[in-house]
Amino acid sequence: MRPLAIDPSLDERGLWAGLQALLSRLGNSDLTPDDFLDALADVLGADRALLLLSYAEGETVPVNARKEGRALSAAERQQLTRTLVREAEQAGRCVSMSAFDGDGGTESVQAFGILAAFAVPLEPGVLSAAQGDDGARRGVLYVDFRDRSKIPSPRVAEFLTAAAALLSSVVAQGQRLAQTRESLRSERVRLQRPVGPTFDQLLGSPALEPLARSVRAALLSDAPILFTGESGTGKTMLAQLFAEASGRTPVVRATLGSSDDLNTITSELFGHEKGAFSGALARRVGLVEYADGGSLIFDEILNLPRAAQQLLLDFTQFGTYRPLGWARPESRRSRTRLICATNGDMEAAVADGRFRADLYYRIAGHRLHLPSLRERRADLGALALDYLRRVDPARQWSLEPALVKWLTSEQHDWPGNFRQLEATLRRAMDHALLEDADADRLTTAHVDGAPTPGVAPKPAEAPAPPAGWLELQQRRDTLDAQERDVIRAALARADGVVSRAARELGLPRTSLLSRMASYGLGRE
Repeated sequence: MRPLAIDPSLDERGLWAGLQALLSRLGNSDLTPDDFLDALADVLGADRALLLLSYAEGETVPVNARKEGRALSAAERQQLTRTLVREAEQAGRCVSMSAFDGDGGTESVQAFGILAAFAVPLEPGVLSAAQGDDGARRGVLYVDFRDRSKIPSPRVAEFLTAAAALLSSVVAQGQRLAQTRESLRSERVRLQRPVGPTFDQLLGSPALEPLARSVRAALLSDAPILFTGESGTGKTMLAQLFAEASGRTPVVRATLGSSDDLNTITSELFGHEKGAFSGALARRVGLVEYADGGSLIFDEILNLPRAAQQLLLDFTQFGTYRPLGWARPESRRSRTRLICATNGDMEAAVADGRFRADLYYRIAGHRLHLPSLRERRADLGALALDYLRRVDPARQWSLEPALVKWLTSEQHDWPGNFRQLEATLRRAMDHALLEDADADRLTTAHVDGAPTPGVAPKPAEAPAPPAGWLELQQRRDTLDAQERDVIRAALARADGVVSRAARELGLPRTSLLSRMASYGLGRE
């Protein structure tokens, strides 16, 4: 787009034409201060346009700074004449300077090659009305020119005064929106207790006894925690309940998605200061500050890009961090316990370089693995009843034995774990209530794909089994019987203590419990 430079011999008609040209760019209801500054610089032919805000503590910082449609860097934002900005704030009107004045301008003007500059205060009172105690109180619109061919007449001050009045409304609206968003974010990041079982209920299954013991041991320390397990096994719920049981509150949850922008991640985790980048109208509180004194739950830690892992490593080592734009020599501190979770293979990620080994060892002070539903078949009936009675406590739901057998059969791998089980039960409840509004019992007839007792399934044409298949099945039955006898004998020698029998057989305790359940062997 060809810049529209204002005629140096600016008259009222030229001023009005320039203002109309500016207004024509501002019809977008989502207009931001950056959009405004880009349009203003384009209309004037200015080299740079900046918005500076002054806050309650007396600090004046450039929060929006543009040049040729791009944001200025941190160093470029400082290349302005602050003397002129202060004069505009004190005088309450547009002021200007020129390198062609008799004194040649200030040292900053000469050093930065500024030939002319204008500064005009925003409308008084507009910003303070839109902000809280730490909000901006005053603002200044600043433009400068470094091209001799585009230096306008001093009468452009009238144009800039009108433009500053428009910008005042844009900034006030933008700050109100930012303040609302940050308020909503502060409420969202503090986790509400999930609807689900209690801490003791979640760990009450015999199959989870080893996990329960490790969890209670971890409660005694302040070391970081890493929960692993397939998607849907309840890692986030257990992490929340663990944080509450530890007494380390508030509990804050970090979900950074798949963002790989380092500034975005830093701003979310550690916050940013006013003017840290173009558009940073106010200070932002980071998640580690919200979680100070409590717990920060980091979902899917493997999604954290490697560039951002160094930041988290420093925080886990020293408890210190630096928000974006933090200019003080000392870092900020947060006493936060980190609780991470992932459904990925951490060892593989470390081996192939996707995840830093030093960070892995820092976050895995205690590593706690949640088993899948495939490893907890004996619990499925109880888990199903618990879910039904939690989502519909007004009824005493029960399950048909044939349905329990179907849920726990080997034909189901439950790859979605609790999410898949709960979705299956939710659909079954809907079918049951459709048939009978007073229903309180689920049967196989209510579940898609489950066989209905008493109804012969439609015969399916199947190829003849390959040679040796029947023999293989017979051998498997024989091996199962032998394994059952070996396990029964080991339990007898161990006086029924499962952990001792597992050590003798060279099996993990959970594996032995699973095999005992499949063979119908009780602990006695």
